[in-house]
Amino acid sequence: MASRRLVILNAIDWLVIIAAITISLLLSTVNPDMHTFCVLDMTLSYPSRSAKLSLPLFITLSIVFPLLTIIYVSLFTNLRSHPPTQHHLTYPQKLKLLNASLLGLGVSLATSTVIFTGVKNLTGKARPNFLSTCDPDLEKIESYTVGGFGAEVSRLWVMVDVEICRQIDKAALRDGFRSFPSGFATIAFAGLWYLSLFLCHRFGVGIPTSSTPRNIQQTTNFDAIHEDNEPLLQEILEPEAERSHSTEKEPTPFPVYLLLLPYIPLGLAIFIAGTRYFDFRNHGLDVLVGAAIGSVTASLGFRMYHPSLWG
Repeated sequence: MASRRLVILNAIDWLVIIAAITISLLLSTVNPDMHTFCVLDMTLSYPSRSAKLSLPLFITLSIVFPLLTIIYVSLFTNLRSHPPTQHHLTYPQKLKLLNASLLGLGVSLATSTVIFTGVKNLTGKARPNFLSTCDPDLEKIESYTVGGFGAEVSRLWVMVDVEICRQIDKAALRDGFRSFPSGFATIAFAGLWYLSLFLCHRFGVGIPTSSTPRNIQQTTNFDAIHEDNEPLLQEILEPEAERSHSTEKEPTPFPVYLLLLPYIPLGLAIFIAGTRYFDFRNHGLDVLVGAAIGSVTASLGFRMYHPSLWG
């Protein structure tokens, strides 16, 4: 009965994730709020240049790479506790672990996508290279002036609306008003920071006590309780030496190379976010806020299906 209830809850979780992704795709087709701007604004005057990171490569690094890594690690590696002792899971338990981990990744990506697509449309902030995309018609600037008090100094020192743009590609013009927050930075941190947390949990990096994802605890004999109300999970993962009544415990060496695992996805996320600033696609604040949104959704997605890494 409990197993059937968990299956239903997981199915609902996946439906919510799919619905969130669908909503975000619909939001991406909505016209953003196209703010007025000044053609002398130097923060919008950066040149357009080819991106260092193409969209397919970005998707591969930010979404496909975490997805495949989680699948491989969940199915083909053993759970490591801290102190490091290998705990061998059965294949059905590994599948439940995989489902819990993928649900967390889905929550992180779906939530962050809905947030940044909605905020982009609401804010309508112009990109650093917006004027090169817009190609304003300066000869007719008086016809498109909507405000500003700088006309006495220069006829160009006024606020104009988007109608001044000679850009015929309307999709590119709409995208020019979607700078805040950075979508690349948001998704990169939502996927790769989640992967860092997952690897920390899986290999016991920074975990003070042994732990297992909540879906595993709820669906296997891990939640069996002794008469003294002590969880069986603790006995399963702890070595015999740790369960002895001896007060003397020898320190167990921890593989130092495992400390590098969480830094690889994190460094990749920082690189992806940085390319948006270097390529003049987002302002610095846009990148930082996007990274913060992705980090928060990744942490929330992880905690929904995993215990805390720090007890």
